[in-house]
Amino acid sequence: MKLPDMLEFIAVGFKADRFKTLMSSLGIIIGVLAIVVMMSVGEGLYSGVSSQFSTLDLDVIRVMPGSAHFGGPGQSSNNPAEPAKFTDKDTKVLENVVGVKNVAPETSASVVVAFRNTNASASLTGVDPDKEADTKEKVEQGRFLTSSDYKSIVIGQGVSQELFRMKITPGNKIRLYHKDTYMDFTVVGVLEKEESSGMGMSENDQMYVTHKAMKELLGDETYNFGSFQVTVEDPEQVDNIIEKIKSDLKRYHKDEAYDATTARDMLSSLMSVLSMIKYALAGIGAISLVVGGIGIANVMMLTVKERIREIGVMKALGATMRDIRMQYLLEAGVLGVVSSILGIVIGVIISYAIGSLAG
Repeated sequence: MKLPDMLEFIAVGFKADRFKTLMSSLGIIIGVLAIVVMMSVGEGLYSGVSSQFSTLDLDVIRVMPGSAHFGGPGQSSNNPAEPAKFTDKDTKVLENVVGVKNVAPETSASVVVAFRNTNASASLTGVDPDKEADTKEKVEQGRFLTSSDYKSIVIGQGVSQELFRMKITPGNKIRLYHKDTYMDFTVVGVLEKEESSGMGMSENDQMYVTHKAMKELLGDETYNFGSFQVTVEDPEQVDNIIEKIKSDLKRYHKDEAYDATTARDMLSSLMSVLSMIKYALAGIGAISLVVGGIGIANVMMLTVKERIREIGVMKALGATMRDIRMQYLLEAGVLGVVSSILGIVIGVIISYAIGSLAG
């Protein structure tokens, strides 16, 4: 039996029972589609986060209270330390580390923003304006804060245009609420729009005030810094400076937890997690594909039993068992290949749609 005859015979069989053909191929289509979409989503997430981190400066160290990496010799994991409480004293310690160019203390909190009878949540950061050179360069409208500012605020594009569905510009007044306290601020600057990775690293929804204003809004008499952004002179010496920072801070925070990391450290840890997520998503899709393959095998076995008379006629016409076996294997192969192609095409379309919606 020649190949063209087999293909024609298979086509006639598919047309004769379209519903069974569709149901048989559906499992493979869904399985392949799931793999394509999940791998695309995973890869997109991986690439997006990677590109976001690639824009971060390699000469910046972030010092934060609390860490699973804290402790060093003698620190028991069964007795975790309290998060460190950073003050001006720690700022001076960090500024005295050899190789450090700038130390910018920051404190962040979630607040409710009120503008023209509309409320929304955003992140507020208290800063020392003289130490925020990088953020100053991102101002698109107006200006950045100065050390003499009190009730002045700089906002991101997300707060300016997206959070309230109306444009907030320099000169507008907004009210910030934190617990039972509120303060009125005048917008003096708007930051340029920043691309977001979807991982919460964008400054679009950030707002900045001076530490003096932040302390009053929080109502915290023992005002502590939430983190330090430390800029080093030589990026090649980052690892050595991190060790020196940890060592010097330990003199004042022996029983408190803190850590010093770079964008590279965060990227490495995050990429490991995202890789596992990506392959886990592919594994879920592969399970669907296996189920679809089993479904085709079951359908083909039932097809053979249903077509016993047809097989008898074929043998009477001179077809050998090899010809009959090849025909049914070819039928399963054609069904699998066509279903896979359809799954890939639909999966690519869905992936592009998701990418477009995600921006």
